Order: sequence, then structure tokens, then C-alpha cells
Amino acid sequence: MKRIAILGFSLESNAFAAPCARWDFEQRGYYRGEEITAQARAETPAIYAGVSGFYAEMDRLYGAKRWQPVPIVHASSQPAGPVEEGFFKELLTEFEEGLRAGGALDGVYVAEHGGATATHTHDPDGEVFALVRRVVGPDVPVVATLDLHSNVSDVMMDSVDVMIGYRTNPHVDIYARGQEAARVLGELMDGVIATSYRVRLPIVAPSVTQLTAEGHPYGDLIRLGQTKVDDRVMNVTILSGFAFADTPKNGMTVIVTTRNDAQHAKSLAMSLAKAGWADRHRYVPRMIALDDAVAQARSVGIDPMAPSLLFADPADNPGGGGRGNTTYILAALLKAGVHGCIAGVFFDPVLVEQARSVGEGNQFHAKLNTRETARFSEPLSWDARVVHLHDGRFVGRHGMVAGKSVDTGATAVIALDGVTLVVISKRQQCLSTEFFEAFGVDVAGARSVVVKSRGHFRAGFEHLFPPERIREVDVPGLTSPNLGNFDWKGLPRPVYPLDPEAAWTPTA
Repeated sequence: MKRIAILGFSLESNAFAAPCARWDFEQRGYYRGEEITAQARAETPAIYAGVSGFYAEMDRLYGAKRWQPVPIVHASSQPAGPVEEGFFKELLTEFEEGLRAGGALDGVYVAEHGGATATHTHDPDGEVFALVRRVVGPDVPVVATLDLHSNVSDVMMDSVDVMIGYRTNPHVDIYARGQEAARVLGELMDGVIATSYRVRLPIVAPSVTQLTAEGHPYGDLIRLGQTKVDDRVMNVTILSGFAFADTPKNGMTVIVTTRNDAQHAKSLAMSLAKAGWADRHRYVPRMIALDDAVAQARSVGIDPMAPSLLFADPADNPGGGGRGNTTYILAALLKAGVHGCIAGVFFDPVLVEQARSVGEGNQFHAKLNTRETARFSEPLSWDARVVHLHDGRFVGRHGMVAGKSVDTGATAVIALDGVTLVVISKRQQCLSTEFFEAFGVDVAGARSVVVKSRGHFRAGFEHLFPPERIREVDVPGLTSPNLGNFDWKGLPRPVYPLDPEAAWTPTA
């Protein structure tokens, strides 16, 4: 009977956003003990998909009689600012108590994000990994999955046997990486020795340049790495990192893990790093100006024969710590008289309550961001009509939420002249067409669509919008791909493309 501990801490921290604490995790997903197992094996789980994939593969490999999950805590927040020290220390205590109460263990799976910071340290993920290693000792194999926006420290590398990063952006392979973690852990429990080597490049790629589809530099590098996986190479992980964490450990990172071949791990990691550096000139964002976006939206609204367009607001991406409520694009569309447009999802619990108090079908004067104090969250007032009210719960069908339970909180659909806006009370990015369709909004019939998302929306809208009909709009926000807009404190400098003169020389 293989006894495996399961735990994790998932947060992507934006240094320019407000700190987060226990409430943020409890709202998104704070599971303890057998809640983890129940969620992992549910038909439409809400928990991190890597946990579900890990359980499924362990069940396939060992069956219910040959492995025993020892679930401890999995805590996940929407991307936000640094986690508050007090809460984080409480979470570490829960991890430690659970690991010690779990008794003898044969392995540990850590379902982590890797892009967190805390008010007391830039490396809370390292603290989690170090704690696990300290409690279980040097001989128990520990495997972790990481978001490809992870920033990896020495402590993280030293504390975990194998780190497995996502390969897709949008992240449609999280479940598969959980499955891979189970297979790798099985090898380690059978006595295979993992040897890893890491290279960090001075590349801090703007978010919109990190797509992994064909023809994108990051995807090309990941695919090159996967061609090297064989009997000697257990895993190749290439992490783009998360710029807005603003830490000394920022930078694109190549990690090669072999089956007890340290020299091959090093030589392959260096080879892939050289390939990534040679391609650095492709990590430059190409967005369109707001005026151009408005003109295009107005044009397709007038011409029913023109292909509809999707406009992304990457600068206000809740998936990177944005509030999901900036009004730059919305205000410009309204002032220009754009019609046939749908937009969402807009985070404003007060506006939802305002709509609920008025009721469906009724007119009211909508006031956006009345209680917001965050930078860029400017107020906006406009005459509106309540189209629909909803509890915000649905099951996704496309992209990253396919087969998953989603909860946007109390939700209101309001019509603002020619723009229909979906307003939610649980902050998150717009990941798929269901974030409109679940609330009765017709995506296929819209002339233009505006989404609060950086890039994950692409997997959930690709059945309606191919890449050539997607526009990324250059507006202000906490997650702007224009990295020169920010006052960096911890980011190692120089880094490309923020510093075009940045140089890198491979070590001997």
C-alpha cells in the first residue's frame, strides 16, 4: 500500500496589487482532508485540475487497494497581491501538522502554482517545499506540479525531487500534468534516481508573448524540449515566469530532469537555454491602440457581413492580479456608440446588488466602481437596463473550464445602450463562451466581444474566434504587457525585452 500525501498552495502574486489573505483562498478553493479526495474524484470538480489528474492516474496505476491518499490541505486563490504573512504561517502550520499526523509516507505530491510572493518573503513557495522536505526527510520522493508562470528559487530546486511545469498556455494540460506527476512519483518510489539541472535566462517575457500555439516562440521552445524526452530524460520543463511578481528569481527557466544522468541534464538544459536566448527578439508585444479597437468594433457593428471580432483586455486580467473592472475600453465603446457588443466578465459586487434591487427588465442608472480604491479602477455611470439575474453557477464546456464547476457569484447581465455587460461578484477572468452563454448572452450572434483576460480565453473561444479575429488592446492596468509602465523593485536587471541591451553568456 503506497501512502501518498497530497497538498498545495496556489497563488500568482502581482506586486502592484493589494495583498490577499484567508478570505481570498476560502472564496476560490480551500479544501482539507477528505474534501480533497471527494473533489478530485467528482464528476465536475471545482478543485485544481492537477489534483484530479493525479488521483486518476494513481487509481489507474495502483488501484484502490494498492495506494492510499493522505490528503492534507489544498488552498487556491485567484491571482492577487502578496499573501499576508500571518495567514501564510497558519497555512504552513496546517501543512506541517497534516504531514506529521499522516504517519509513514511513501511519497508526496505538491500541487503548487510557483508564482507567489508574501508580505514577508519573495519565496513562499520555497517555504512550502522546504517544510515538506524537512518533515518527510531526505528519502521520501517529493514531486510538484508548477504553473508555467512559476518563478523558481534555489530552495524550490533543492527541496523537491522533480518539478513538472505546464506545457500549454492557455493551460489546458493541468490535468495531464497531474497524471504525469503520478507516473514520475511511481518511478521514484520504484527506486529511480532523478537528477535535475536548471538554467535561468534574463528574459522576462510580456504576458501576451507567452502563448504556446504553433508559430509562437515560447511554444516553439517547449515543443523543442519535448522532442528530447526519452529513456534518459524524464522531464523537460520550461517556465516563462510571472513578471509581475517582481522578484530576484524572475526569468525564463529551463529545467531538465534525467534518470540519474546529471551531465546529460546539464548539457541539454544549456542547449535549450541557448535556443531560447537566440529567439529572444520574438518576445515583443504587438497590441492595438484603443482608438483603433473602437473603430474596428464600430465598423463590424455597422456591417453585418463583416467577421465579428474579439477584443482582449490583457492589462486588466484577473488571472494576473488585475481587478477585472477597469473601464477604459467600455467607456470608449459607449461614447463611440458601438452596437452589437458584449463584454465581460466585469467584477463589481456593488453593481450586481444595484441590478438585483431593481429587478429584471427594469431601467436604472448604473454606477460602476463606486467602492473601488484600486489604481486604474475608475468610476463610470451610464443608463442601463437589467437583462438577466443569475446565481453564477454553471459547468464549463470549453477551454480551461471544460467539465469543471464554475462559480462567478451573484451575476447580473445589464444593457448599456449597444453594449451588453456581464457583471460578477467573485473576481475571475473570462475563460470561455460559457461566461456569457450561461447567463443567456449570445456569443455567436455578437458583432464584437470584449473579454477581461490575457490569453486563457483563447482556448474557450477558439470554436468561434480564430487568432486572426482576436485583437489585444493597449490600455492601462495592473497587468499591462507594456513592462516599461511599472516601477520594478526586485526584478533582476537588465532583462529582455524591458532592457534591449540585456546580455547572456552561457557558463562553461
